[in-house]
Amino acid sequence: MGEAKRLVIVGGGITGLAAAHAAHGQARARGSAVSVTLLEASPRFGGNLVTERTDGFLLDAGADSWVRTKPHASALARELGLGGQLVGTCEDARRYFIAWAGRLHPVPDGLTLGVPTRLGPLVATALFSWSGKLRMAVEPLVAARRFEGDDDESIADFAARRLGTEAAERLVAPLLGGISAGDASDLSVRATFPQLVAMERDHGSLVAGMRAARRARQESGATEVSAFESLAGGIGGLVEALVGRVRADGATLRVDAKVCGLAREGASWIVETELGDRLPADAVLFATDASAAARILGPLDAGLGQALSSFSFASTATVFLGYRRRDVSHPLSGSGFVVPRALGRATLAGTWVSSKWRGRAPDGHVLLRVFLGGDRGNNVLGQDDGALVRLAREELRALMGVDAEPVLSRVFRFAGKSPQMRVGHLAAMRALCDRLAQLAPGVRLAGGGYDGIGIPDCIRQGQEAARALVAP
Repeated sequence: MGEAKRLVIVGGGITGLAAAHAAHGQARARGSAVSVTLLEASPRFGGNLVTERTDGFLLDAGADSWVRTKPHASALARELGLGGQLVGTCEDARRYFIAWAGRLHPVPDGLTLGVPTRLGPLVATALFSWSGKLRMAVEPLVAARRFEGDDDESIADFAARRLGTEAAERLVAPLLGGISAGDASDLSVRATFPQLVAMERDHGSLVAGMRAARRARQESGATEVSAFESLAGGIGGLVEALVGRVRADGATLRVDAKVCGLAREGASWIVETELGDRLPADAVLFATDASAAARILGPLDAGLGQALSSFSFASTATVFLGYRRRDVSHPLSGSGFVVPRALGRATLAGTWVSSKWRGRAPDGHVLLRVFLGGDRGNNVLGQDDGALVRLAREELRALMGVDAEPVLSRVFRFAGKSPQMRVGHLAAMRALCDRLAQLAPGVRLAGGGYDGIGIPDCIRQGQEAARALVAP
């Protein structure tokens, strides 16, 4: 079988764990050997994926699901024996609401990612003015833009050009920009939602593209299912299963092992930790955010460090509040709500967790989650946990009329963990990867904020990078 290739993975989030698993799979498939060492700076694996169980409540602190149409997360879950735990959102909670004009408006049926595919519900909604509705309805008549080379556009500009300013401000920007906890007027549509750009390119219209996709599903006989998927026991189950499988494959997994340097010695890389380790490697994968990679790669090459340091990240907090069901008069007939930036509220969005997923709250109780912070929320996040709980309660009182004392409150903070893929991101990434390949062969980057965001994109990047690094 030959001498094992030595792969060191820096970062034990979902990207790094998926990479370690893929490296072993690649080696087995090729009849070769690989030695994998994974180093995680914090005391736990999983990064932003955190599941906590307390007093009968199940809290997914970071992401609570992934997009079903991106297959990498669901496929990995099945491979790890978790297929029986895959669940979609509750059928009666697959709509969401928009905060506007003093109340929560249900998003009209037939609107997918803000794109109207049915006129009847659009006409009936009070979320948009008549001129706004008309502008959305004529989207198929808007000339398509063809992106060339490094051309780019923000999410907000793309939405306004296709659907009008009302749809962009009140619906598309808070929905799509909110996924990154960022400002849709800064975020790149080509980097964050390339499927929308492809839809405009291939069909000339988002409405036409959405309708074509619906027809294709109907013709294939596919049934309507939840757009999102998770695990019955919480998203942390994916992390636990991956850790167990990778350890069983023989990988060395270490927590509290912060990497502080990378050096070249002959044909090998030397990965240095703050504990004094000097680990030789044939290949190194940085499955970290750009700021951590910049700290380590910057001394190797100032240009790499500068390029990585130019990437932006936002900080967020999630506040969970559990209530007795009888104390919450709101029907909670949906998955939650998003809040447009124009309202100037502290809240980015709210999730009605126990309506969205089964088994998240004990009988007779409900679980709500409030998102705070984002790219302009540093003043909010400077407050202590008690203040954030009070702020979240005030927001729920204003938006939903919830006045009761919660039976559970819990705050999770994610400092600098939401990547902001700004306009021009694709060109910046291409230049960065070209420079890295020239100066540091056998070193790669993968993770959220490099090539997509969300669990499936992180898994895909980790798998692709690992397979490339362990290939002969």
